[in-house]
Amino acid sequence: MSTILTVQGVTKRFGTRQLLKGVSFAIAERERVALIGANGSGKSTLLRMLVCAIGGAEQASALPGGAPMSTAEREAMEPDDGVITWRKGLVVRYVAQEPAFASEATVQSVLDGSGAAAHDIASIHSRMAMPPMNTRIDSTSIGERRRVALGAALLCAPDVLCLDEPTNHLDMQTIEWLEQHLTGFAGALLLVTHDRYFLDRVASRIVEIEHGVSYNYPGDYTEFLFKQAERHTVASQHEHERSMFVRREIEWIRRAPQARGTKAKARIERFDDALAAAPSPDEATRKLALRLPPGPRLGGTIIELKGVTKSHGDKRLFSNLTLTMKPGDRIGIVGPNGVGKTTLIRTILGELPPDAGTVKLGQNTQIAYMDQSRSALDDNATVLQEVADGSDYVELPDERVHVRTFLKMMLFPDPSGMTRVGQLSGGERNRVQLAKLLRRGGNVLVLDEPTNDLDIVTLGALEDALINFPGCALIVSHDRWFLDRVVTGILALEGDGYAEFYEGSYTSYAEKRKGEQAAALAGNTAGTTSTASGASRGRATKDRPRKLTFKERAELAAMEATILAAETAVTDAEAVLNDPETHRTRRGEIAKLTTGLEAARREVEHLYARWQELADVAAAEPM
Repeated sequence: MSTILTVQGVTKRFGTRQLLKGVSFAIAERERVALIGANGSGKSTLLRMLVCAIGGAEQASALPGGAPMSTAEREAMEPDDGVITWRKGLVVRYVAQEPAFASEATVQSVLDGSGAAAHDIASIHSRMAMPPMNTRIDSTSIGERRRVALGAALLCAPDVLCLDEPTNHLDMQTIEWLEQHLTGFAGALLLVTHDRYFLDRVASRIVEIEHGVSYNYPGDYTEFLFKQAERHTVASQHEHERSMFVRREIEWIRRAPQARGTKAKARIERFDDALAAAPSPDEATRKLALRLPPGPRLGGTIIELKGVTKSHGDKRLFSNLTLTMKPGDRIGIVGPNGVGKTTLIRTILGELPPDAGTVKLGQNTQIAYMDQSRSALDDNATVLQEVADGSDYVELPDERVHVRTFLKMMLFPDPSGMTRVGQLSGGERNRVQLAKLLRRGGNVLVLDEPTNDLDIVTLGALEDALINFPGCALIVSHDRWFLDRVVTGILALEGDGYAEFYEGSYTSYAEKRKGEQAAALAGNTAGTTSTASGASRGRATKDRPRKLTFKERAELAAMEATILAAETAVTDAEAVLNDPETHRTRRGEIAKLTTGLEAARREVEHLYARWQELADVAAAEPM
């Protein structure tokens, strides 16, 4: 595949801060390149620089259908040094972390602006569960705006699709669909994300930005981890050798030899060079070790839900939910957007009353809650003021530290402690919220989407802290890697009143769920009520259960084979689109092949929905 974009030695400075010090990489046709690095390392800036360089005023909009960047904004994104080159006529589309739209825009006008066919627009609108077409964008949530932005960008079918944190605020079902869709995407992909499962399944190469310099790693995220470890091992060995040399030279200089001849001067110069090579404090390897204050000792009762039911208007969110938390439980709450995950949290916290059933908190239960909107933050306060909250010290499990020391542990050095919260990036705001949570302490942590905008280093530290936390936790998250590492069980809200508890990690839950669906598909639909400890599964029943017709019973009996054939068609279509030879010899057919793949995927979804409908009727048939 030929190269379509090249970045050579790009540097960028903002004021006194050198953000990028020499970034170089190239992108080939249909390549999937992920930019990763710490919060503030320059990933999003680099992405915008590339979009501005390639597309100029016409293509550098935050979203297809949105207003283009101003001349001043584009000029601010020009490299200080280095070269960005691209193939003539290259079309790029960019979706920012917080997509911007033209005023008065509606879902319909944004999607129509892509120039796609009406049936393709309808398909993407449905698949990504967007708001109704006539909805004004300025009345939607950030998650809904992101769905519209992503859908519009996909419909444009550009040569290069640039996505900044595409999975934030999306539920798992949409993320998994997006992963599948991007495997059939005919263009190149350049993305910034901290979603490690997404990286593992989508990226074909990873470019790490560290201390302003780029490092290229062919392969997915797992392969990157091994290769990065090898690089760090070599670097550590070199640093050890440099440190030993410095120690020897210091000892020699302390002996203050009287003869300062040519050889001595040369040795002093080598010593000065070695000192200059030492990493500066802001470039030192990040070390973040979170320690969660345990709070008071938990009692016999922690959190108990008995027969809890909650609706929103006419929509049943969860029904007859029973859950008992045990010491050491870290329960992940999963489900599609709008299914009631945050409502369940607010019901447990006592902010909302249940429609039926009871919620009981133990006498010693002390909850520390972090909501996904970060509404507890004061944008006008400094980081120090916000975290200190009038106290100079923070009580950690094994020591008492000054709040400034605590901020350094949270990767906020002294100068940034005086920055106002409103000036922070999304990841930095999340770290401030984490710092407040840690400072306050509690024996039950309730975290609503804690991983949004956090970089991989912080995510790993938070995972380790939760694993070692002696209390309990309830965690709403779409981050599958995070859930796999942290949770001891999954509470799945599946819509229409269903709620079911699964012991184990997210992967074990997904495998069990898949097994249940396969068993039901084979005809084993009886006895689907959950027997797992912790939750009951309930659903509103219909007043008049009916029997399957003869034709429907035959359709259900043949459904397994029908679905298998449809899934095989999807696999075959994906293989054709993933074959480089297809893009070399059948380039004019790519759009048609992609449309065919989408149609095949829609057919699978339709068949599963139809199977579920028939299986539900069969299970509810009167004896």
